[in-house]
Amino acid sequence: MPSTNEVVGSSRPTAPGPSPLIAVFITVFLDLMNFGTVIPDVQLRASKLGASGGVEGLVIATYSISQFIFAPILGRLSDIVGRRRVLLITSSMAILASLLYAFSHSLGVMFASRAVLGVAGANLGVAYAYIADVTGPEKRAAAMGKIGMAFGLGFMFGPPLGAAMVQLGHGDPFLLGMVSAFFGLANFLFIYWILPEAPGHPKEEDEFRAMNPLAKLWRALNTPGLGFLLVLFLVANLAFSNLESTFFRLAHDDFHIDEFKTSLVLVLVGVVAAIMQGGLIPRLVPRFGEVNLLRVSYFVQSPALAIVPYCPPILPLIGACILLGVGSGLAQPNLSSLISKAAPAAMVGGIFGVTQSLGAIARILGPIMGNSLYEFGHSIPYVLAAVIMIVPLGMAQFVRKPEPQSA
Repeated sequence: MPSTNEVVGSSRPTAPGPSPLIAVFITVFLDLMNFGTVIPDVQLRASKLGASGGVEGLVIATYSISQFIFAPILGRLSDIVGRRRVLLITSSMAILASLLYAFSHSLGVMFASRAVLGVAGANLGVAYAYIADVTGPEKRAAAMGKIGMAFGLGFMFGPPLGAAMVQLGHGDPFLLGMVSAFFGLANFLFIYWILPEAPGHPKEEDEFRAMNPLAKLWRALNTPGLGFLLVLFLVANLAFSNLESTFFRLAHDDFHIDEFKTSLVLVLVGVVAAIMQGGLIPRLVPRFGEVNLLRVSYFVQSPALAIVPYCPPILPLIGACILLGVGSGLAQPNLSSLISKAAPAAMVGGIFGVTQSLGAIARILGPIMGNSLYEFGHSIPYVLAAVIMIVPLGMAQFVRKPEPQSA
């Protein structure tokens, strides 16, 4: 019987290309560019189409609802047909979602676009599984930092480009949708022609991967040391999603700055986070350790979230966002590394699907909660986010460096 690599690889010409890690870095970056271009427009367009409060939050959360449902399905499918083939399917769906967004002149079409994009975005677990397939345990934390940097770069360049397209289109979503579709197409072509198929996953992971999503989540949460870190991950993401889903509304309503200028503020957050993840983390971890850096990250983020709505443009707001960039840049790679080390060997590949599901839950609850509270006071979602972030700050004091796990 031919291997998965032979079956999938035979569908395209074989030629020398970048290393698998660089290739998946590029495909994640293009994926985030496709996703990031619509971010500046989603919150404000939903309002223009008649959504408010919880409905507006639901428009944003629809992406994560689809992601939550389809992440385990795509993960299991990638075990059967190969990572590369699933990434081709999801990049095709990203193109469709962007084309729908180009014609989102009603809430129904906008909901459809967000739902399809959420299915496409459920490929994150597949990308992390790809990394687990092509890196050894000793290099996996550094690889996660590089992928986190790809996310940061996508969020740096995607939102301001999308905001510029909205302005050029005089508020119409057509040009924005077409540019987003272009990045989806570029990603599809890159995956088809360049991205190599990952080697088969270790056999010992089959049992965990084959579990249904709830059973998989239950087992992960009940794994000593691992479950505590996963709850910490969920709560921290819930706090941050309050900012992510209301920031463009806050900037428009209170600071009176347009989508493009707001995007540039977020670019700064992405730049700082990328510098932290790609440049400073490899130097800081050997000196201070992952646990101490994780504690610092939450200590910085909690007050930064609270002061955002009270920081007018431009220098005070920039200062608050720099703090957020430092905090998020420290948190993501260190927590991901601790989770991978706490997971038994049989769960390392599949645990990324679990963290994606938990992140999706946070991004479902956060936008609905944050946008509902925004109607009662524009600062309330941020104060609540700061209070919620105190929970992972307290939990982090009890985190210890995990001992190497066995299957």
